[in-house]
Amino acid sequence: MNMDELEGQEPGAQQGWRAHWRSLVAIASGMSVIVGVFISVGHFRDFVENAVRGDMSKRLAALQHVKEFFAEDARIARCADRFLHQRWPALQPVLQERIRAAGSGRSFYLSDEMSDYAAVHYHYEQLGALVKLGYIEFPLVFAIIAYPDEYMERTASMQKALAANWKGPGRPLNDLGASIHWLQRCYEHSRKLPPGETPECPRE
Repeated sequence: MNMDELEGQEPGAQQGWRAHWRSLVAIASGMSVIVGVFISVGHFRDFVENAVRGDMSKRLAALQHVKEFFAEDARIARCADRFLHQRWPALQPVLQERIRAAGSGRSFYLSDEMSDYAAVHYHYEQLGALVKLGYIEFPLVFAIIAYPDEYMERTASMQKALAANWKGPGRPLNDLGASIHWLQRCYEHSRKLPPGETPECPRE
């Protein structure tokens, strides 16, 4: 029935039809809400499933990175031990002379006699960068890879000398080793946490 026909009806009949129309409109509105809810729930479910899959992929990728570092860590530990006990005692007193002779801290760093030191430095610099940028979760790193505190402490003067002359005598690269320092802070911070708390890096 159209509106013209409705106008020709008796008042009681008009009220009945109006009530009928209101019921139909209410039902249609209710159906729209229900359909909207189903669509929203479906979208939310898809969002959650995608997020879970994304998080799982991220975790698997992180685990693969850590496995690679763990496999490499034994070799790096041997490099650190060899440099610390075979190279460093003789090199430490003449460090500045060797850097000047090489022309720059970078050139000396890349020399054959520094190959063990460079391998260790690169290993932990890369690991620190991956942690800081969020590519590897630190709790997993903390649980698997031991930070070489003694080595880093005893060779700290090497790090400073290389950084101070990296581009040439008196031409520094101030952020050399920044990711290593960040990684060290993460380990130191986590070691101070109460037992049972998840290892974490300090807030900057």
